[in-house]
Amino acid sequence: MNQETLDCIKGQRVCRYSNYKDTELPPNYARLNYGDLKSLHTNEATDTDFLTPELLSGSDYCSSSSVEVSNHRVFLAKYGKLPNVYDVYGGYGTFSVAIRLDSITPEMIEDLNALEDYPVLDEDDLGEVESETEQESWDSFVRSDFIQELTKKFPGLDLTDLSNDRLDILFYNLMDRTNTYWEHEAGNTAFIRLKNMVESATEQDITEAS
Repeated sequence: MNQETLDCIKGQRVCRYSNYKDTELPPNYARLNYGDLKSLHTNEATDTDFLTPELLSGSDYCSSSSVEVSNHRVFLAKYGKLPNVYDVYGGYGTFSVAIRLDSITPEMIEDLNALEDYPVLDEDDLGEVESETEQESWDSFVRSDFIQELTKKFPGLDLTDLSNDRLDILFYNLMDRTNTYWEHEAGNTAFIRLKNMVESATEQDITEAS
């Protein structure tokens, strides 16, 4: 292992592949199970062990965010077809990248070192991930919460005629009016503070949206 690789893996999570069947990675694997990667001390690593960079890793229940989700997919889009670079999956939405130490290229090292200075590989992709997360949150629960808050404020108005498209327009108009923004949390989730938005709404807003 050359000095450049040794410097790159210092302080990072280095793992050895091992499962109940074998300690040798089967050929033609496209993905690895996180549970089959056992952490090592860096000084125990050999060329056939794996680097799993923290800023390319996360799960639904850890401190990862849209940043790690974006970095993971950007890195795999760039290097995922190279030999010994694996997409890693696991329970509770766990994701990572495993790179065999003897297959780390100078370009990979450059990108990984850059993450130490600024933790985002691609700002445009990060924006796309955040937009996708916001849309998913809107579809999953924020739209229904928004309707509920509007109903509380305007109990005499019938909101059943508001289509999803009309609700979308009303929602984003109130966001702009109140300078309210989506907030992103661990696990790549997004929420928004609806109370001030709905407080600013008027009956005319509802009527015009109908």
